[in-house]
Amino acid sequence: MTSQYETKRLITFDRIKIKSNYKYLLNTKVKFNEMFHSRSGEKIGIFYSSKDDINIPYNLFIAVNYPKQTLTLEFSSKILKEYYPYLISKVTIKECLININQLDICEINIDGILSDGAITSVDVTRDTDLLLSDNILNSLNSQVNNYRRFKWTHYDKEGITFTKDVKSKDCVETITLYNKEKEINTSCNKKFLNSLSQSQQIKNYFKGKTRFEVTLSTPKKIKSYLELADNKIFNVLNSNANPILTQFDRIFGKPYSTSDFQQPIFDNYEDWSMKILIDRYEGDLKRLEQDIRSKFASRSGASKRMKKIEAVYRVMTAVSPSENPIEKVRNLLL
Repeated sequence: MTSQYETKRLITFDRIKIKSNYKYLLNTKVKFNEMFHSRSGEKIGIFYSSKDDINIPYNLFIAVNYPKQTLTLEFSSKILKEYYPYLISKVTIKECLININQLDICEINIDGILSDGAITSVDVTRDTDLLLSDNILNSLNSQVNNYRRFKWTHYDKEGITFTKDVKSKDCVETITLYNKEKEINTSCNKKFLNSLSQSQQIKNYFKGKTRFEVTLSTPKKIKSYLELADNKIFNVLNSNANPILTQFDRIFGKPYSTSDFQQPIFDNYEDWSMKILIDRYEGDLKRLEQDIRSKFASRSGASKRMKKIEAVYRVMTAVSPSENPIEKVRNLLL
């Protein structure tokens, strides 16, 4: 696989959800499931899901809602087949819709959808030349800017997800990094790869790649992260925003300049003893804070102590920008 797949200047997506006028579903070629109102029993729509179709080895959802007069299309970038590494972008969106028509499931009005449709949910995606080493994973763990605000989950030492710990859907913030080379070779992708004429080229392209994904699950979040007044297809796909970098900086903070960096020195007993304590807890400030609170009679006393510990921790984890793994990862997102 060559650099023909590189689309660094484009905003790209692994998943996209589009809403448009229901008249743009021109006809169906397979039996669609029917939807009925729970009380009246009236038929309110139809839908197709590739989860029920053994012939389609990727996610595809097509639905019509009669009362709302909407057509919903949701699909993975695997709809691009051999061009999967390109992901969904302004360059490939029409090819995605053409490929849907070629599946003989239904016929959609491609030009109408592109003209009038709006994007309501996406996974913003970028594949980078990066190996997720233990050093990088440990740095990602230890340098979260606000450990109370974000929780993180490792899986199989091959990826990590950071999530803002809130209840409101519009306020949830998530970024996921994972080893794409290993993921493309898992059993869940076997059927997709077998359907391709050049599957080895796809595998070769993803060698040494780490995938970054940020989910924008509502129109409000799409407009906010992409700096748009609306979520029309054309505007979303032509956005110059960098939502993955934005989310990365929200979690890890803006980088220090070289002139800001100073070698950490713990030349007094209080700072030195807090450093020992942080080392004892292996940098897990959440667990340390729980124990600190149990040692103070007042909440304010524990909070004051934690502020001092956090200041020492920031000094401990601050390294020269040229040596900082976080900074090296960030540079891949520019």
